Amino acid sequence: HSTTVAGVANTWGYGAMTNSYNDMQNSKVALYIGSNAAEAHPVSMLHMLHAKENGCKMIVVDPRFTRTAAKADEFVRIRSGTDIPFLFGLVYHIFKNGWEDKKYINDRVYGMEAVKADVMAKWTPDKVEEACGVKEEQMFKIAKMLHDNN
Repeated sequence: HSTTVAGVANTWGYGAMTNSYNDMQNSKVALYIGSNAAEAHPVSMLHMLHAKENGCKMIVVDPRFTRTAAKADEFVRIRSGTDIPFLFGLVYHIFKNGWEDKKYINDRVYGMEAVKADVMAKWTPDKVEEACGVKEEQMFKIAKMLHDNN
């Protein structure tokens, strides 16, 4: 966990979590990628279970079916080391359907047009499935869950 602390400290100036438990409890959807919170962060997992009681949808993306995955509304098994292709697959569906926050991107993000062009050209559903083993239908379902619960 020390590498996480160092990375977060270098990025945000503070080596601890960047959201509060209240944020979790008020969430509509949560995406866990490669995180087994049930074993590694049981207190945060308890807060997520409370959020689920309030209607939060929980998506777990992991090569392994963990104790955290057992509590997910949607479990996505990816090949080990393919987190980035998975995320590009989500972004593909978000861009394809116009679900990106255009105002936020316009106001705060530099270079997103280049990212969009790259993702749309290189990370088509067939390439994502080839890389991480997740079918287009499930990728779309996850992207829609994120969109519908933002």
